[in-house]
Amino acid sequence: MPRAVWGGIALRDAAGGMVMVGEDEASGMRALAALLVPVCLLGHTHRAGAAWIADVEVGLVHEDNVSLGEMERDIKSDTALSTSFSAGASTLLGERNTLSVTGDFIGNVYDRFSGLDNLSLGVTAAFRRKLGLGAAAPWVRVSGAGARQEYRNDVRDGWRYRLGTGVGKRFGERWDLRAEYAFERRMADHERAVTPRLPGDVFDQESHTLSFRGDFLYSEAISLSVGYALRRGDVASTTQRNPAIFAASSAVTADSTFGSDTFAYKIDATTHVLSFGLSLALGQRSSFNLGYEHQIGQGNGGVDYRNNVFRASFLYSY
Repeated sequence: MPRAVWGGIALRDAAGGMVMVGEDEASGMRALAALLVPVCLLGHTHRAGAAWIADVEVGLVHEDNVSLGEMERDIKSDTALSTSFSAGASTLLGERNTLSVTGDFIGNVYDRFSGLDNLSLGVTAAFRRKLGLGAAAPWVRVSGAGARQEYRNDVRDGWRYRLGTGVGKRFGERWDLRAEYAFERRMADHERAVTPRLPGDVFDQESHTLSFRGDFLYSEAISLSVGYALRRGDVASTTQRNPAIFAASSAVTADSTFGSDTFAYKIDATTHVLSFGLSLALGQRSSFNLGYEHQIGQGNGGVDYRNNVFRASFLYSY
């Protein structure tokens, strides 16, 4: 698979290759690294009830419309090797409250479209409260996350922030149900306009997502999940020159990721996501996971798209 290469400071990507980050991006990385200090400070409270936590996941992700194109000529598929690592500390605050802070790393390397290769470094903080005692007690959760994202094609470089809240409850010994809301803001580094009629800030985006999920414990080793999410907000669709999409867009910029004559258009869209999952426990700390998502996007001006996402991964938790 291709390796991500930029100019500046050297890092390693998910496939073991060298990734170079420019000076401007490097300064952003150093600023984000400073945000990891709370993770270390929380870990130093171990004697007061904190515990170290960590997750490592490696897998493959295949999308049959990674460009979110509408016309057949613009629909592009690709497969990525995805690696994620999250580590930090979780602290009990009384009998019912839990506070956790983690540092998060994600790396993706694509097979066909190397401009999508990316690294992400961020921080997540979450507070969870149980509204009673016992495993069946309902719970509420609030969380916040921020991350710096660097792509091989720097038109997508920028910062991503997420605020979320959720509720959940266990029913009997086999069912877990939850509902969650998330607000996400993406702030791109670059605004490269290609026409005076529209701005070039395609990757400055906002979205609101309401999701529902149910997990069923089929056996001690196998669990199944089903979910539905409704997302409202900006999406980026990369196509060849398309007057219909241009008329429905709020921004446009050149995007060489999918070809020399392709453009990314920002569209306000409603997206319905149906998801299914299977998890096979391989022990107390590891599992093999399969997932499928069907995305139905309905954009302004009748600009619609479909995308099928397949996932397979190995997860180890500590």
